[in-house]
Order: sequence, then structure tokens, then C-alpha cells
Amino acid sequence: MSANADAQRPAAPPPDHGRAARRSASWTIAHTADEADRPSGSQSIQRALVLLNLVGVLARDRPEGVTLAELTRVSGRPKASVRRVLVALVAEGYVEQDPDTACYRLGLQAGVLGELAGHRDDDLGEASTDSLIRVADTSTDTTFLTVRHGSYGVCTRRQEGPGPIRNYALAVGDRHPLGIGAGSLAILSALSDEDIDDVLASTATTRGHYPGFDDETLRDLVHRSRQDGYALNDGRVIAGSWALGVAVHDAADRPVAALSVAGIAERFDPPRRDELAALLHTEARSIHAALTRSQESRPVRGRP
Repeated sequence: MSANADAQRPAAPPPDHGRAARRSASWTIAHTADEADRPSGSQSIQRALVLLNLVGVLARDRPEGVTLAELTRVSGRPKASVRRVLVALVAEGYVEQDPDTACYRLGLQAGVLGELAGHRDDDLGEASTDSLIRVADTSTDTTFLTVRHGSYGVCTRRQEGPGPIRNYALAVGDRHPLGIGAGSLAILSALSDEDIDDVLASTATTRGHYPGFDDETLRDLVHRSRQDGYALNDGRVIAGSWALGVAVHDAADRPVAALSVAGIAERFDPPRRDELAALLHTEARSIHAALTRSQESRPVRGRP
């Protein structure tokens, strides 16, 4: 697509961050709805962690924080129960309450954990940084890194391109069952058929919250992705939001992540899909090579 065509395209409407946050929050709830699968005695811990995640997501673009009423509504839990958990989280410093507005946002201790997490070895994050920037600059669209976490894919990084259109269908922290979304589908398609069976079995309940992603449909999408050499989300998750992704393999050649590019349907005609796929594959190989070098340079445990 030419630069002139981009210039003639009308500017994108301003993003509705609140709507995006509520959507992210609903996904968080969907992934934790089936408490029957949790270890015995862990439900209260799980509910507290879910509420902590909801505070983070809903207050992501609101410096003033999020109200008790909204947390109650989104979580679907009794108001007294939500307040009780919030009091405990505030007491431990993971959440703070604004004394003037009574709204909630992440607290100091949550920030401390984030800092501590940032000090761990993050070979994948470091190896992908330059690739995300190059893909975003070349495509001019929004680029994402999705990392596999069991049967789910988590968006851990996003990079805005210089183009006029921003895609807010996926944000850092959003979590989907593998197969839902371009990056997540790319990871699923790179797994063995046996592993795919396991993933579909473990996400069956959660996928009930995603219309149109039954087992048969996902198997068809995996087949198409393998044939095309890339995963295409043609507006299946959010209407009008398209994306294309390829898997990223670690030093042991396991599909651990995916790079994806998102935009509007008009920017994903077949010729441009091939261009984007080639670009993403090049960067995926670059990340794989960097991960391999990092693994080879790391001393073997127990040896000097």
C-alpha cells in the first residue's frame, strides 16, 4: 500500500481507552471463571489476584483510579466481598485508595514487584525489542509480542508504528486462549497435533466466552495457518481489527511466542499479507538466533 494511499485515508477516531480496559477486564474474568479446576483451598487467593489484575487493567489509563462500584460490576462478585478483598490488598500495599475520590489504583508494593520482575533474566524480551521496533517502523502499524503461558497467550509488549492508525484491540497484559488472535493462533499452529489437543481440552470452558472459536473452527484455522505460513485474524475477535502473526521459537526450537502486526482490513490485502509475513519471519529468525546465542553463552549450572 502506497504512502499516498495512507495520506488519503481519514484519520482514525480517538481511542476509547475505557472501553479497551473494560474489554481487557472481561477477558480476565473469563479466564478465571471456572474455579472448579483450581486446587482445593486456593479460591480466595485466586479471587484476590483476579481483583488485583482488574484494578491494574481498569486503572491503566485513569490516574484517578477505578471505583468500587465498577470493580463490583465487572467482577460479578458481591460488593461486600470485593470491598473486603480490597481492604486486604490496601493493607499490604498492593492497592492504594485515593483519600479524596475513594477510587483504587495499584499501590507501591505492586510497583516494587514490577521492579523486581524487571531485574530477572528476560532473554525473550531483550531479544525482541529491536525486532518490534523494526516491524512497527517498516509496516507503520502496531506490533505485538505475545508469549505462551501454558494454554494461553499473553501480550507482553506492543510497539506503535509511525502511521496514523492505532490498533487498541490488544493491550499489554491481555490474555487469550491459544488460537484466539493472530499471535496466539501462530503459537497454537506451531505446536504438535497432540499438544493442540491438550490446549483445546484445557481451554474449552474459557472459549465459551469467545463466540465462533469452537474446536472445529480452531482446527480449521490451524490448518489454514500452516498452509499459508502465517496466522491471520480476519476480524474474528473484534470486528474491523485484523492482524497477522508468526511464531517465535526458542533455542530448543519450541514455539514460545509470536510477533504480530495489527491494523484495519484494508491494509491486509493478499500482496501485503505476504510482505508482512516475510518481514515477521525475518525478525522471528533474528529473535531465535539471539535466544540461541544467549543460551550458548550462559554457563552450565554447577560448572565454573
